[in-house]
Amino acid sequence: MRRRALFSLLGTAGIGSLAGCSTGFSQLITPEVASANIEAQDRECSDSPDESALITSKSDDGTQIEVTGSIAVPRIDEELYVDAQNGQGNPERNNADMEVRIDFGPPDSQANTDVPECEGQIAYNAEVEFTRQPTEVIVRHTIEEDSYTLKTITTKTINQ
Repeated sequence: MRRRALFSLLGTAGIGSLAGCSTGFSQLITPEVASANIEAQDRECSDSPDESALITSKSDDGTQIEVTGSIAVPRIDEELYVDAQNGQGNPERNNADMEVRIDFGPPDSQANTDVPECEGQIAYNAEVEFTRQPTEVIVRHTIEEDSYTLKTITTKTINQ
């Protein structure tokens, strides 16, 4: 009788330690963002702005990418921002998928005072470095329709 109780306790402890290992393993293979930056290349007034993005790998191990593209903005003097996050906690994505979001907002300073106030597009160059190679990179732009939403611009599978 005591032997069954002992095996029961050992089984529960073993399952608990395995659950802990799987969480740790998941964190080991899930890439995180090491660094991200974006630079506006060109600002242009346009009634029908072009939106595009091209993802290229900048390293042999797949941990560094460059995104060159163009985002539609309500005012071309807007500041650009880049944010990247993995798929952890999102049931629609794999943990190792990375989403790179290109966003715009009011400038922090009046550095662009010589830029006209018009709607248009801003060409940009963004660089993102990950702690490990993602399986897929998705680039999404913030767009302004009735409200601000995210629009998928391009997706690239990173060859392992």
